Amino acid sequence: MRKTSRFVIWSLVVLTLLAGFSGIAGAGPNKAVAGKGLVKGEITVWGWNIAASGLKDTVASFNKKYPDVKVNVVDIGRLDLYDKVTTALAAGVVLPDVIQIESDHMAVYTEQFPNGFYDLTAVASKYVKDFDPSKWAQSRVGGKIRSIPWDSGPTGLFYRADYFAQAGINPDEIKTWDDMVEAGKKIEKTFGDKVKLLNIDWTGDDALYRMMMNQAGAFYFNEKGEVALGSDTSIKIARIIKSLKPYSFNTAGSWDTTVTATKNGAVASIPFGVWYSGTIMDQAPELKGKWRVMLLPALTGGGNRASNLGGSTLVIPATAKNPEAAWRFVENALATTQGQMVMLKKWGLFPSYLPTYEDSFFREKQEFFGNQPIFAIFAGEVKDIPAVNYTGDFSKAHQYVINALTQLLTQDADPEAVMRKAAKDVAAATGRKLAAR
Repeated sequence: MRKTSRFVIWSLVVLTLLAGFSGIAGAGPNKAVAGKGLVKGEITVWGWNIAASGLKDTVASFNKKYPDVKVNVVDIGRLDLYDKVTTALAAGVVLPDVIQIESDHMAVYTEQFPNGFYDLTAVASKYVKDFDPSKWAQSRVGGKIRSIPWDSGPTGLFYRADYFAQAGINPDEIKTWDDMVEAGKKIEKTFGDKVKLLNIDWTGDDALYRMMMNQAGAFYFNEKGEVALGSDTSIKIARIIKSLKPYSFNTAGSWDTTVTATKNGAVASIPFGVWYSGTIMDQAPELKGKWRVMLLPALTGGGNRASNLGGSTLVIPATAKNPEAAWRFVENALATTQGQMVMLKKWGLFPSYLPTYEDSFFREKQEFFGNQPIFAIFAGEVKDIPAVNYTGDFSKAHQYVINALTQLLTQDADPEAVMRKAAKDVAAATGRKLAAR
């Protein structure tokens, strides 16, 4: 996680330096896809890992509609992709026709290169009502649609039903994070140090903080782009996280540590995005029937329990050679139930496209999770996920928050003090104003 953050921060520095040169892609006129004309020729699509694999599986249905288009999907690797996109946008170099960009990275590019991606407003406006509403905050820039939401990351609390039962914890009675603290005491009393209540990254990432902030409709920045890390909400969340520390284990920025704890039974619950369901099933098949899912606890009684963690979009660079065919590919992959469902069923990519939730798959009971229809649970919360403002300074702020939480959890620092300092540091680093408390 930390390596990723440093990479993105470096990319931002490169963006800022290169944006001063003439000829950059984003400095040109606004280019819009019309959605007209013959769809033929060849397109190249960049993605990484299972996302690239998922896109490859949509090519067959696309070619049934558009047989005269050859599609090349390239798994380029996440960091390599961002490096190449950053350099190409700055230099005005031709990019592939379709590119995967994570939702929280969109503003990094659109603020520096406002016309670096095709304007899809004319062809995509009809689909606005059909996508996760929280995702348009990243895909729309200045009233123009610059990307199409792909997958969403509705969150939940994955928990071991057998552990909860042994500790006398009724999951239906966990309504708030304060209730989770009480559950932590019961887990500790029952299992000692062998099992911790949940995973928290003390030093490498701030995923839990972001999930809680999103629940509250808040984030690093407010809707005006002002730094909101020193807000009362942010400080309250820092206090909650600190109260959970005695009942957590430190993942220390390591994905493998979380997966290992899941597999060897060292953790009783894991707050994460829907995508972690596939990891549990793949990495710990022997635990079939022992895991369950519930919505995240609320910050206060009766509060919002919906949040998002993760998700990507697809863009068409302004230098794309075949934008019309590129749009049709994006449309088929992301704005059809057929395209989205093949990626969900085979690769676990949870769709932002709302009509897919009517598919019977979402109502199917998942044997691994004690016959819970877990995908219906996640789909049901999407409408309640608040939209947040990432801004182009998300990656810069991210590292300051990680540093603040590290002090909070490893040095017993005061929650208010560390979050107020983080807010001032981010404001100084970005030139943004501090939000009112």
